[in-house]
Amino acid sequence: MKLRKLAMWMLALVMVPAGGMASGSWFTVTEDLSAETLMLPNDEYTGTVTMTFLGDCTLGGEEKKAKNALSFASRIAENGMDFPFRGLKHLTESDDLTVANLEVVLSDRKLKKEKKEFNFIGPTAYTQILTDGDIECVTVANNHTHDYGEEGYADTKQALEEAGICWFGTDAPAVWRSDDGLMIGFLGVNYSLTGNRAKRYAAQAERLRDLGCAAVITVMHAGTEYSYRPPDNYQAQIVDRAVKAGSCLVIGHHPHVLQGLVIKEGVPIVYSLGNCSFGGTTFAKDSDALTVRAELRFEDGELQETALTFYPICITSDRRHNNYSPCLLTGDDAERVLRKMQETTGTDPGERNPDGSATTRVEK
Repeated sequence: MKLRKLAMWMLALVMVPAGGMASGSWFTVTEDLSAETLMLPNDEYTGTVTMTFLGDCTLGGEEKKAKNALSFASRIAENGMDFPFRGLKHLTESDDLTVANLEVVLSDRKLKKEKKEFNFIGPTAYTQILTDGDIECVTVANNHTHDYGEEGYADTKQALEEAGICWFGTDAPAVWRSDDGLMIGFLGVNYSLTGNRAKRYAAQAERLRDLGCAAVITVMHAGTEYSYRPPDNYQAQIVDRAVKAGSCLVIGHHPHVLQGLVIKEGVPIVYSLGNCSFGGTTFAKDSDALTVRAELRFEDGELQETALTFYPICITSDRRHNNYSPCLLTGDDAERVLRKMQETTGTDPGERNPDGSATTRVEK
């Protein structure tokens, strides 16, 4: 049935090649452009896919602060485009794919700001920060990609596409296709899944299954800011619907602090990674955060196990203030972060590794 549906689907697919040492190809699945179809999936794939998830990345900041000596723009001008993710490169360049939360508008135009407390923007040239960091895909389902209205959102998506970076959001899911034909779908959620949002999300999840995705991952931007006590009502709502829709993994951010792991009906849920390269503030309330590596093991096209390795990070490599260049933590610092993670949900993050990370394995 899936193959028949696939042959009949008339899809608009924005295709970008995976960069760096990553493998496979990315597709943003839209609905209103020219018709195109994916090749048939490999239903017999056996192997492991390795992916890295990064939290809130604000490649820019408030316009009024851009010329400050400690601003994100000043740091990039001083240190170069590869500066923000230099401390995480050995993870992002050694996986099959990397997904980050891009929480900023990228535009070179003078646009009208939305009326809100914080509006974040950076030039379109900052897409090079992502490519230099070996980040192939971003979620734009968050509360800052519309800081400059629909025009700013459109500029951001266009800049990403021109740079060969895939995106997904509430308006379109994404598909990653391995060189061997395995397909994994990605869904973006911002804030909540009520009313029409819930209907659209369910339809997108079904669409990814019809395309032949062997696994679907939900990336949610939700939760109470600076809270260490998940889930709040919206997080619980999203997780419940994601599990019912067949997601094999849920990765979250938005609270700006780390929140831990739970296993719900066999599905790993990470409520919040916290910040990553976050240009929105020079002095962070909490510099502890997480980067997660997920290894999905398949046999004959069926997901058998998900291994999550939690890497504690500090969002700055300069302890005096945020320099927007996160670094990995080791030793007592790493263990402190893992304990903080466990305290938020009561779930141990797993077996400790010599490098300071921790690994949990979840069988289907």
